[in-house]
Amino acid sequence: MKLPLQDYVELLAKYLRPQRNRVILLAALIFGGIGLQLLSPQIVRGFIDTAQAFGANQQAEVTAALRRDGLLFLLVTLTAQVVRLSGAYVTEDVKWRATNWLRNDLSDHCMRLDMSFHNEYTPGAMIERVDGDVQELSEFMSQFVLRVLANALLLVGILILLYREQWQIGLAFTLYSVVMFTILIRTVKIGVPFWEAEREASSQMFGYIEEWLNGTEDIRASGGIEYVLDRLRRA
Repeated sequence: MKLPLQDYVELLAKYLRPQRNRVILLAALIFGGIGLQLLSPQIVRGFIDTAQAFGANQQAEVTAALRRDGLLFLLVTLTAQVVRLSGAYVTEDVKWRATNWLRNDLSDHCMRLDMSFHNEYTPGAMIERVDGDVQELSEFMSQFVLRVLANALLLVGILILLYREQWQIGLAFTLYSVVMFTILIRTVKIGVPFWEAEREASSQMFGYIEEWLNGTEDIRASGGIEYVLDRLRRA
């Protein structure tokens, strides 16, 4: 089922607004990491250019410049690792807070539904839907939008640097990016029905497992162990 974009925006706003400070920090870490990714190759380039530019009679200047660039590259690399680890920690924090709130709201909503709903879905299937489906949304709830924006910024930054070096290379990579983006969008559309079928099959399987676990004694008494195992293998 397709939902309007506004519904996704409202969903994100509802569960991320209480964490605005963490989200701002996460955005700063993600975009800071993108900036460091763009900076590192430029430092390496400066290192190589410095090594090639000076003559043999300028050994002292070359050594000082290379040492400076090497230390700068090391500093940027270490900073990037710190930013990456910090971003991972903040992401997990935001993700678990948002998804747990969503689980609470879904559980409360399900408990308020009438018996016709509970007669249609087994407890195991409901648990898988409330917990498993929300878990699938965890990345979307925490950093999906930020990652899309950050990677778009990274792509634009790379293309700008390529155009600055040689416009033909920049144009070639621009066309390549457009083609790959088009293929990616089409691939996602193809995969959505299969993903929906997988989630439905998973909820049904957990529904069966919950029923079998609750009926363990009856299954043993009636000699239905092999039947249940066969159903489990087919699930």
